[in-house]
Amino acid sequence: MRFARIGLLLFLLLLVVPVWAQQATQSSAQPAGDPQAVAVVQAAITALGGTAAIGRAQSWTFQAQMQGPHANGSIDYRISTDTDTGKLVRRDGTMKPAPPIHSHFVPALAATILLKESQSPEFTMSYGGVSTLDSKPVTVVTFYFTDGPSFPAQIWTFDAANLPVMIDFRSSAQIGARASFPFVVALSDYRKVSGVMYPSQITAFVPGRLPQTVALQSIAAGTAVPTNDFNGPAGDLQ
Repeated sequence: MRFARIGLLLFLLLLVVPVWAQQATQSSAQPAGDPQAVAVVQAAITALGGTAAIGRAQSWTFQAQMQGPHANGSIDYRISTDTDTGKLVRRDGTMKPAPPIHSHFVPALAATILLKESQSPEFTMSYGGVSTLDSKPVTVVTFYFTDGPSFPAQIWTFDAANLPVMIDFRSSAQIGARASFPFVVALSDYRKVSGVMYPSQITAFVPGRLPQTVALQSIAAGTAVPTNDFNGPAGDLQ
């Protein structure tokens, strides 16, 4: 019943989120965006720990309990900012880069994703206004690709404390060689680790199937940059 209620609230929320593209002059340091959207995102970055603390971490290790259609049980997991996705062999024998590993743990790094995209000229931001989610006020900001069709890349929903509580990954976010699944995810129960806020409960709404849940039991952030190994038991897909 809880998942059905969240799904219904999500449907209602998306009905009221305006979808439009913003055309504005961009700089190399920050994407174009209307002032309200930029203010909301900057407030969220501050609430999540601030630019310095968020940018310090380059790798993360997790212990989690997973339940759902892609993975179940106790999982040890690691993500880093290393961008090497490995190689695949073409039919003619030449090599090409492998696609990113789709991971259910990428949304745990909402702070890193938001900081990265807020500083990237690849994106522009639009303010979506104030709505309600689970009977609580929320603010919506939509990210669009600067160059490309004018449809949302991601829709972010922030609570009254300026923390992300829902992200609609219309287009995947990428951290190193890992990418988020193109699902809607709900984030909750934030905890501070090394000065940064991380959601310890992640629910991914898998189309046509039961939700995939990730309950983080421990999080450790570091500055080393190990390779990103494929983790099948955690539901990784490539």
